[in-house]
Amino acid sequence: MVKTEKIRGSILVAIAVVGFLVYSYILFATDFGLILMKLTAISIVGIIFFIIGWIGFTLNTDEKTNNNNNLD
Repeated sequence: MVKTEKIRGSILVAIAVVGFLVYSYILFATDFGLILMKLTAISIVGIIFFIIGWIGFTLNTDEKTNNNNNLD
């Protein structure tokens, strides 16, 4: 079980490193750098606004708990 978790962890580290290298290569060594920057920016902004909307939705739909003074 522990060996399986180490293998999974190693795979995730390898994916992160390879992903960063591919992202850096596309950003600096190809003509798609500007498009990649725009996609990255819109993704980050979208995630931030999604989280803000999620918080607002949760605040609006959360059932308010009653006071626990009525301990019948």
